[in-house]
Order: sequence, then C-alpha cells, then structure tokens
Amino acid sequence: MAGVITVAAQRPLLACLLVPALALAAELAARPRLRGRPVAVTDESGLRVAEASEAAIGRGVRVGQVLAEAIGWCPPLVVLESRPARTRRAADQLVEAAAAVSPLVEEAAPGEVYADLRGLEGLYPHEDAIAQALLDAAPEALGVRLGLAGSRFTARAAASVASPGAWLRVGDAEAREWLAPLPTALLPLDEASREWLGLLGLATLGDLAALPRHAVEAQLGADGGRAWLAACGEDATPVTPMVHGERVVERAQTEPPLTALEAVLHTFGQLLGRALARPSVHGRLVRAVRLTAVTEDEQVWERQRVLTEPTGDRDRLWTALRPSIEAAEFDGPIAELSLELGGLTAERGRQGRLLRERGGRRREQLDEMARHLQLRYGQAALRNVVALAPLSRIPERRYALADYEP
Repeated sequence: MAGVITVAAQRPLLACLLVPALALAAELAARPRLRGRPVAVTDESGLRVAEASEAAIGRGVRVGQVLAEAIGWCPPLVVLESRPARTRRAADQLVEAAAAVSPLVEEAAPGEVYADLRGLEGLYPHEDAIAQALLDAAPEALGVRLGLAGSRFTARAAASVASPGAWLRVGDAEAREWLAPLPTALLPLDEASREWLGLLGLATLGDLAALPRHAVEAQLGADGGRAWLAACGEDATPVTPMVHGERVVERAQTEPPLTALEAVLHTFGQLLGRALARPSVHGRLVRAVRLTAVTEDEQVWERQRVLTEPTGDRDRLWTALRPSIEAAEFDGPIAELSLELGGLTAERGRQGRLLRERGGRRREQLDEMARHLQLRYGQAALRNVVALAPLSRIPERRYALADYEP
C-alpha cells in the first residue's frame, strides 16, 4: 500500500474511507475477471446507468444515461443489475474497518465513512501506522481510498484524489493551496447552487475561495458559507459518531430458497421465538423490530415496526409483525431471512411501581419515553430549557432550548 505525505506540519484529526462507486466495486470484488473492462451497474428500474467503470466512462458511458444509449456508445459494455444486499454488506465492511481503529465513526453515505483519530497517538504513534491500519482493516478488493486531514471536507477531497488502496494526507497549513485546483463539483451543494457557480465561471475551489464569504452567502445562504469555508480548508463540520444501541439479531439461511408465504411466515415466527429466548432479552421489553428478506439474486426487502407501546410478549409482537409480512411483495425466492430486536428497555416489569416510587423513578420513565420517541422519529423529540446567561440584560441570551438527551 502506498502512502503520499504532502505536509508534515500537523497530525491530521480526521480520516475519510471512500469507495466512490460502491455498488460497482462490490460487483467487481465478486467478479474480479471483469476488472479493466467497460462495466455498468443499472439503477433500480434497470433502464439507466447508475455507476460505470473508468473503462466504460472512457468510451462515452455516463451516469444517468439510458442503457440503450450507453450500449450504443460502448457495444462491449457489461451490464450488471444492482444487488442491494451485496452493496449493503460492502458498506458495512467499510464501517467495521473504521470502527476497528477508532471508536468515533460516522457513515455519511454508503461507501463514505469518517473516523475521528484524536486520542489514538498511544496506539498509532505515526501517521503511516494509522493509515495502514485503516487500509488493512478494509477489504482490499473494494479498492478503498483513504484521506487524512484536519477538516472533514479536506479529508474527503484527499480520499477522492488518492489511488485505490492508497492514502493521501493534507496538512492544515497547506490545505487551501492544495484544494484550489480541485473542481467545485466536490462541494456538498444542491443542483441549483452548482448551476449558479457554473454561470459565474467558478470551476475550481480556488475560484470560490477567492470571493468574499459574505458575497457567497448572499447568493447561496448558509450552505454557501459552509461551502466557502470548505473551499478554504476550514470546514468545521465534526464527525457525528454512530449510536449503536443494544440489539439482538437472528438469521436463517434457507435451502432451498422459500417461495411460499406460509414458509416465510413460519421462518420469521421461529426467528422471533429464538430472539425472545435469548438470555439478554428475557424479561425485557422491545420497542422496535426490523424484518429483512434477501432474495436469491440478492434483492432486499426490509420493514421496521416501531411499537406504540414496548412489549416482551411474543403473541403481541407477532400480531404487530404478521400483517407487514403478509403484505410483502418479494422480488424472488427468499434465500435469507433476518429479524432484529431493537430499543430494548432495562425495565423488567410493568408499571406497578409507578404509584409507589416517585422522583428518580419518574425521571427514569421520562428517559425511557425520550429514547422511544427518538428511535421512532430518528431525532430528538423532546427539548429542555438550558440556562446560558440568566443575568444578561438581553432576554434572548438568558436561556436556550436544547435537545433532551436521556
């Protein structure tokens, strides 16, 4: 594995593990004989190009192109269907690779993972050691690119420039100069903002950084201000660590693949019974259940059921889950089923103690409900008032609303 060090001024704080075309990379990892050939992966409709290899792009194939047109430009094009299950496994492997080195990991998108490297000096005293550890933990067949920098955007830009299986480090002092010749297409902006940059002839990050920040914000708003900071190498966006709550997963490989609904229902019922029989689940309540079915050609069906009221009763859980399974439309014979219990509560009984214990007990129940709502809606649903400067003469500075974190 090759390493490229551009600056030795300051140890980077963030790493970006990047696989630009993850679905294609996952397919090529499973079919190495196709490497170097013009290959395209279709979108869900099977009518357009979702991802294309460098050989295909060199012969006129473009992402979003109608498949018939792509084949017209490149007759030897190898067309592959997207396999969501295979792509998801590759994305999980990338997250696991980063988590093997740092406890602070964020998956920004499938194939784009960030890791906060602060505090790892004792384990990895040199940059080449930590870079090598990250690359060694990732599957070599995916061609992972690694970028190291002091800011999130610069790390991602470095990863996009690095060769597959290699790493590139950009120091803070030289970040702005290094970013200047790169295209503005790297910026996290919507299509309208990109069009505005194109109309003004702002093709590179250096062109954007040369403008006053207030002028960019006047046209593009807060997103424009963040893009300007990113172009200057001053992106302050932190890594938001993934929260891994306690979960219980049961899986079943089916041979031969299941085609009858009754067989699918029976297998899911068995998985539910096995999950509830786990010692770690005994006597506890379940807030959410995720059902997953993978077809023979690796298409994925998935449903999550968040319960109105947590329960540990098998019959009540099955009553909530069965309609989703019966209404499912699978894309083919089922080769694998999995059931995941999530949002497990620490409570081992019902509400009987509520009238006998107050104070701390009510706070525990509030925390339980806050966690339940956060799981259901994907974000904090409760807020509390936080004192900032109670004696300030300006009322707006005295207190603020903050997300309630149980």
